[in-house]
Amino acid sequence: MSIPRTPALSAAVIGALVAGLFAASPAVAAADEPTPTTTVNGYRNVGYYGQWRATGEAQATIKRLFVDGPAGENLTHLNYSFGNIAGDEEALDAARAAGVHGLDDVEPYTCFISDTAAPGPGQTDTAGDADSDFVHAFTADQSVLGIADTKKQKLAGNFNQLAQLKRLHPDLKVNVSLGGWSWSKSFSKAVATPELRAGLAASCIDLYIRGDLPVIDGRGGPGAAAGIFDGFDLDWEWPGAPDWAQEVGNTVDPVNDKANFLAFVQELRAQLDAVEAETGRDYELSAFLPAGPTQIAAGGWNDPELFEYLDYANLQGYDLWGSWTPETGHQGNVYGDPAHNWGLGLDTVVASYVNAGVDASQLNLGLAAYGQGWKDAEPQPWTASGGGLGQITWDQLKLRDLEVHHEQTADGRFNATWGYDAAAREFWSFDDEVAVAEKAAWALSKGLGGVDFWEIGNDVAGDLSTASAGVLRAAAPGPVAGAELVVCAETPDAAAAPWNAQTTYRGGELVHLDGRVFEAQWYAKGDEPGASVRGPWSTLTACGTDPATVQGWYADRIYTQGDQVVYDGVTYTAQWWSRNDVPGAKHGPWRS
Repeated sequence: MSIPRTPALSAAVIGALVAGLFAASPAVAAADEPTPTTTVNGYRNVGYYGQWRATGEAQATIKRLFVDGPAGENLTHLNYSFGNIAGDEEALDAARAAGVHGLDDVEPYTCFISDTAAPGPGQTDTAGDADSDFVHAFTADQSVLGIADTKKQKLAGNFNQLAQLKRLHPDLKVNVSLGGWSWSKSFSKAVATPELRAGLAASCIDLYIRGDLPVIDGRGGPGAAAGIFDGFDLDWEWPGAPDWAQEVGNTVDPVNDKANFLAFVQELRAQLDAVEAETGRDYELSAFLPAGPTQIAAGGWNDPELFEYLDYANLQGYDLWGSWTPETGHQGNVYGDPAHNWGLGLDTVVASYVNAGVDASQLNLGLAAYGQGWKDAEPQPWTASGGGLGQITWDQLKLRDLEVHHEQTADGRFNATWGYDAAAREFWSFDDEVAVAEKAAWALSKGLGGVDFWEIGNDVAGDLSTASAGVLRAAAPGPVAGAELVVCAETPDAAAAPWNAQTTYRGGELVHLDGRVFEAQWYAKGDEPGASVRGPWSTLTACGTDPATVQGWYADRIYTQGDQVVYDGVTYTAQWWSRNDVPGAKHGPWRS
């Protein structure tokens, strides 16, 4: 089937597609015991985010994605990518001598953040992106809450934007992803012994959970980033795998990596549990899973014991084929074809894990927010071309004059999306909104716990995560136990915009912040809701709760005669106008 390319499918078209996908879909039983994760209708909708996206040329800032765009309404988890693991003492000493910052107290094979880029592939022992992480100063217009970073702040950069983001979306789980293709060099050595595993886990927790950042350009320090991250995503590419599956320079131990990786996951889970006992918070642990049989076997990724310590994992559902080969093809076809790419497809990838005993509900299906391209190509997959063009983002693909094809199997099932640029003679393999909806529905039919995207900075308008969220919401309740994502802006009878320090508000206007909807009582600009019991903002309701519902008492809320609250388990009724009068006082305005 071929259709012309449009910038984005309309809501009506997506809605009709979703309705059709679930016209006869089987119900999936929901788990009985709740867990502290966040879900959309019992499913995960996970987005990886490359830290460099905010300060790079594209300026795909967290504000653009979550405030100007719909990501906050659709994503349950954000995986901040990536964190690095240091190399040996020689590499650290050389970097310190060269003036690299952030390494003063860093031990070999531990988590760290530095202010230097890698000189080249495989030279990542001391590479970091402190500028993007916590040093870069965002302007008020670039800021989630409209607050410009100042020179005196200990925390700026993306970390500060994430802290602001969690004030608008308290349910969003934000995890840091360790490794990735470029920063997996030291993983093998870092988990080689019990002592090293314990040290690595402790260093990662200190850096990202306790928030003890290095001091760089006046930013950072002990506890500077505390409370931002909810856990870790392990993206080691790839333990025990042969050289052809590795970035150049990676250390690999084919004999011991598998066992050492499992032991590290156990150690990290145990240390996170100990921190939970201290803080009262729950911390998640996930992983990024390979698609190739060789990588799966080498790293033990489909060992059910591994999933006793992981909350969930994200399957690589893309790059099954790519522009590194001269033949065009599908980078993420649903059904493997024995005639092409050794029969690899999403069906064989999922089967590699489920057939090994992994609970399907712990798996998310990976979707691509980018395309693989070929030049001098024919308008047909699995044909010769003039060579690969590499990758371009979904946002760039939307601007191309592509004839888009939604390929189906002989029996009418969706298989893959591809596009052809006739003028340029280019072939592109990618996921569009139709592919995302179809693949998400397929994943749910297999009992999977959701989907994930690499990476949401490639999709600033949120076309793809909106399409997946539509499928998740329309499906039968899913298998993941956890709290439903609360969208503050959609609070019943109290639709509210995100609060922004640069916006002028007048009496009666509604905003949301810190899990509450506030109503302006008079003119307000720069006055933070909830900061004062005498300020211009009065709490109207908790996010997601109808204002007419009897709720807990709020000190800043203006109550009038007849209003009811619950305080210390007792229901009180206001006898007259009240603000900041604690219920239960002998001569106060409240009567039980």
